[in-house]
Amino acid sequence: MIKSSFSRLLGTALVGLSLAANAADPKGPAAASLEFSEAETVLWMTDQLKSVTKPVVLTYQFEKSGSFESGFKDSVVFTVHKVKSDGMKAASLAFFSGERNFPVPPEDSTNVNPTLKVYFQGDVYEMNRLSDPNGVARERWRYFQRRIKLALAESAAVTPTKFEFDGRQYAGKAIVFQPFVTDPKRKEFEKFADKTYRVIVSDELPGYLYKIETVVPDKNVATTPLIQETLQLTSVTPYVGHNQ
Repeated sequence: MIKSSFSRLLGTALVGLSLAANAADPKGPAAASLEFSEAETVLWMTDQLKSVTKPVVLTYQFEKSGSFESGFKDSVVFTVHKVKSDGMKAASLAFFSGERNFPVPPEDSTNVNPTLKVYFQGDVYEMNRLSDPNGVARERWRYFQRRIKLALAESAAVTPTKFEFDGRQYAGKAIVFQPFVTDPKRKEFEKFADKTYRVIVSDELPGYLYKIETVVPDKNVATTPLIQETLQLTSVTPYVGHNQ
């Protein structure tokens, strides 16, 4: 994920990246489960901030590595400025820093952590860039987006998992999927078609999202991935800017 990807996002997907865009289904989990797969329900149809009872700052560290091109490290900071009486939160997101920063409008009333959606939107633009270096198929990102949605609806695996964060064990769920493995058009981007996505979330964790990892294996060098990206929660600290 690089600056060019996020610059495109600003012009084409800003409305979809509001912090409230993926609020929990008002009809509740039971109703949502009738319309959505388990993976979709776990990722999108839940109150992701119910474990946040006080204003906090969630810091994620991002790293891109692999043999295909130069990597980089950066950070993502999600801040809950205020917890309201109805349980909703006033929050803001700083996705990457400096020239890589992608501006996302703050939200006055939300129950989701937008980090996940912003990451996935940027990911499909990156897939577009990687698979079309000459810039011929500029709208290919829409195809990748549809393939990810289809994988979450039909083939993603959701399994219980445990992880340790800040000295405590958490129970969560791992969502794993490969949107392009059986893609009928995979020959158009064969080098990247075996990409695997893994997302770890937990109701017990402030901010819900713990980790996103994507790996594109190198078919010629099994020990080193072609591309690997990891975004992982590293700290949860009190937000000291709120009024006492």
